[in-house]
Amino acid sequence: MRSRTSLYLAGSLFLAAPAMAQTQCAVPSPPVQTSAPQKAASLGPQPTDAIQRLVQAGSEILWAEPQHGLQTGVAHGDNQLLVFFTPENHSFIIGGTLIPVPYDRLHELMGKRATDLEVWRGTRGMFVRNGDRFQVVYATPDGQAAIAGTIWDTAGKNVTRQQTRYIPGAVPTVRIDVPGGGKASAGSLSEQIYAGVIGQKGAPEVIMFIDPRCTFSIRAMQLLQPAVDSGKLRLRVVPLSLLDYEDGGASTRYAKAMTSLPADASMVQAWTSGGLANVLDHPSPEAQSRLDANMAAAKAVSLTGTPTFFWKHHDGSLGRLDGVPPDLNKFLMDVSQ
Repeated sequence: MRSRTSLYLAGSLFLAAPAMAQTQCAVPSPPVQTSAPQKAASLGPQPTDAIQRLVQAGSEILWAEPQHGLQTGVAHGDNQLLVFFTPENHSFIIGGTLIPVPYDRLHELMGKRATDLEVWRGTRGMFVRNGDRFQVVYATPDGQAAIAGTIWDTAGKNVTRQQTRYIPGAVPTVRIDVPGGGKASAGSLSEQIYAGVIGQKGAPEVIMFIDPRCTFSIRAMQLLQPAVDSGKLRLRVVPLSLLDYEDGGASTRYAKAMTSLPADASMVQAWTSGGLANVLDHPSPEAQSRLDANMAAAKAVSLTGTPTFFWKHHDGSLGRLDGVPPDLNKFLMDVSQ
C-alpha cells in the first residue's frame, strides 16, 4: 500500500494540523444531555466558556450564592441535574458535592488513604480510597471546604480522569491480549472491539481508538501511515462517535459507515481515501451494535478523547498513549518493547 499524505472526508480535503498543545478530540462533557431549549437562566452571570458548553448541551442554568470563592449553580434538563462550582472566568467546572470541612483537615483525616493529585490551574486535589471504592476531592480557593466531584474544562475534557488514570485502581484494569497466534481471551479488549486491521502480520500491533471526524485522529493516521506501509507497525483502528455535539450527528454516521465494512484493511482504507461516502446513507444492520460495543469498550478503558492508543509490551504490561504521538520514533520504540 502506498503512503498517504492526506485524508478525504465527505469530499473535503483535511491536511495535517499544525503542532499545538491539544492532541485529542475530547470526549464531550457528560453531565447533562437533554433536548431542553438552549437558554440560560436570568439569574446570575450569563453562561460563557465551560458554562456555555452546558447550555449548548440543552441545559438551563440556575445560579445560587457563591461559596468559598466559587460561583455555584445547577444545570438541569428534562431528566438530569448537575450541581457545579466554577471560578468567575468559567474556565472549568467542578460537578459534585460540597464538603463543609477545611481541605487540609480533610486531607489529614484521610491519612494514607489520600494520594495527592498534580495541582491543576491552582486547584489542589486528592484521590481518596475507602476500601474498594474511591473518590476525588478538590480544595475550594479559600481552603475552608472541599468538593467531592469531577472537573471538566472548557473543551469538555474530563480533567479528573486524566489526573487519576495512572493511579492503580483508579480506572478499570484493561486486558488487551492482542491476537497473534490465536483467538483473543474472553473479556479482553481485542475481543470486545470491532476494528479495521491494517499493516503487516508480525509487526508491533497497536489498538487505535478514533473518531472518523476528529482532526487529531486524522493527523495521527497521517503520521503513522508510513510506519504501517514499511512494516514497522500494525494498527487495529476502532471507530467511535464522540463529536455529534459539534458536527450535527455526522460523527455517528461516519462511525457506522466504518462499522458497516469488514474488519480488515478495507475499513481503514475507506476512511483514509473517502470511500465512506458510499456507505453513509446505507449502513449495515450490524453497524449500530458494533459501534455500541466499541463505545462500551472506550468507556471501560476510561477513554478521554481520540486518538487513544493501547498496546501490549513483551513483558505483558500495558502501554497507553492519549493523543497524537509527539515523537514518532519514540512511539515506535515504545510499542516494540
